[in-house]
Amino acid sequence: MPSDATSTTAAEQDLHKQVITDVARRLRANDLSMTLANLLGVLVSVAALRDAASPGLMWLWLGLQVANAVFHLHLGLTWRQRTLTPGNAPEWLRLTTRTSLINGLLWALGVLIFWPGCSDAQRMMGLIGIMAILGSSLHALHGHLRAYYAITVPCVVGVTVVSFWHGGLGGWGMPAILWAYFLASARFATMLHRMLIETVRKGHQMTALTASLKVEKDRAVNLSQSRSRFLAAASHDLRQPVHALSLFVGALRQNPSKAQSDLILGHVGTAVDNLGAMFNALLDISKLDANLLQPKWQQVDLRPLMARISAEHTVLAQAKGLSLRTNLSDDVGLFVRTDPILLERVLRNLLSNAIRYTVQGRVLIRARVRAGRVELVVADTGCGIAPSRREEAFEEFVQLHDAERDPEQGLGLGLAIVRRLVSLLELRLVLRSRPGRGTVFVLHLPQTLHEADAPSPSVPSAEPSAINQVGLRTGDVVIVIDDNVAIQLAMRTVLSAWGCEVYTAASAQGLMPQLMHLRQAPSLLLCDSRLSDGEDGVTAIAQIREAFNHDVPAILITGDTGPERLREAVASGLPLLHKPVTQAHLQDAIARVIAGDVAPSA
Repeated sequence: MPSDATSTTAAEQDLHKQVITDVARRLRANDLSMTLANLLGVLVSVAALRDAASPGLMWLWLGLQVANAVFHLHLGLTWRQRTLTPGNAPEWLRLTTRTSLINGLLWALGVLIFWPGCSDAQRMMGLIGIMAILGSSLHALHGHLRAYYAITVPCVVGVTVVSFWHGGLGGWGMPAILWAYFLASARFATMLHRMLIETVRKGHQMTALTASLKVEKDRAVNLSQSRSRFLAAASHDLRQPVHALSLFVGALRQNPSKAQSDLILGHVGTAVDNLGAMFNALLDISKLDANLLQPKWQQVDLRPLMARISAEHTVLAQAKGLSLRTNLSDDVGLFVRTDPILLERVLRNLLSNAIRYTVQGRVLIRARVRAGRVELVVADTGCGIAPSRREEAFEEFVQLHDAERDPEQGLGLGLAIVRRLVSLLELRLVLRSRPGRGTVFVLHLPQTLHEADAPSPSVPSAEPSAINQVGLRTGDVVIVIDDNVAIQLAMRTVLSAWGCEVYTAASAQGLMPQLMHLRQAPSLLLCDSRLSDGEDGVTAIAQIREAFNHDVPAILITGDTGPERLREAVASGLPLLHKPVTQAHLQDAIARVIAGDVAPSA
């Protein structure tokens, strides 16, 4: 809330400055005409009232007025060469107020000089002239009331004082008329001022709204185009392993020899792994977009984390004939405050990219301490990135050096995920690259002091638990709810092989007749998050639990990657698995939920 209030206040201040600037521009536009009109009024007054004052005082007043007009013209012409901005507009308004006050005082001096020697007819003409000054000031200065009052009040006060002092036409008649006109003019000037300020404010608000709508429209168009590219790229890349799988299945149906079958199954496994990796990358993007990943801050020792990542990627580098070198600073303080899991994913993506796009040479991962911060460096001698394409490299589905979109090269989401995770971890990422020479990524992390008694952060292993630790006994009843018949059959096959009694259905209502003869609650419930006829998995699980009056262990399985769907699934509090689910991950999740440990979303 404070941030919203601060931003609102700042926006109001900016709007106010813009309004003041517009008012200053309007006053400056009228400045030259006001000066010339004022000088003309002086000359007319001198010509009409020259016999009412001594020549010395008349010429003195005329000289002061001419000098004031020359000064005012010089000031106006000087300011016309400057651009009015929110920074200097208040200064111009202050100058306008001062020059208006000088004009008002000079006219008050003129009243004191000419009024005593005037006839009643001349005084009436003078009164009309003063009222003309009030009228012209109303027209020209209502945008800045201080300037308006600065010129009008001295004139009215001067006439009032000299009228009561010297008398004439009843002594009070002229001041009464002038004050009545002045008060009406002042009220009208205030109304015009409010209308002008509101009109200018509305104009700026409309301009800002139009600009905001244009930005939102451009954003919507870009989002639509991004989604279209997303669907096109995902559809193309995901079809490749599916197409390969269909061909391998066709080959298996031809009853090949044992050796050929083993070879085909190996290719099937590779295609499934590629497909799973693509879905996991899509899921990572969706989780980040849905704000479902939040850092778990803790002190992390970078040495074991980097050693483990380096050891795992060394095999990949050697398979391509590359050298992977790890260089850790001799400094004691390689401790940082971060989320070890999310940081590891950043480093894995950077290392995988470095190895993927390096044909020969080496890849380096290094950590060193500089100026109280830890720098993590991932460098390679690969193809590099052109300066004009560096920002593009962080966009989704962009593979700068894979025009053919080889499915084994992934979906082009690695750096897009890195950018989101770096922002989430509040880190600074620097990219340096030269085409044909290599690329360097530098991560800047805040260094922390090592606490001797601080427990070493544990990073969960990516490997699921062993097969024989499922936690289900032979004969246990397992319910599977999924509106896809093929998935029902696959789940029945797997669970039956573990010795379970399996009941499958497309919905909770369709399952009820099968459960009538059961005398005890099921041991496990596996349910898809989105079922047919608008039914959802959370509701289906609640119905089954209510039917047995027992909190049946349940796992929600989802194939949705939309941010809203993911948020809804996580909000249910149920253990969550994301399709495609391997048998090993399914075993791991079941073991956890049977043991009463609610597994995190996979």
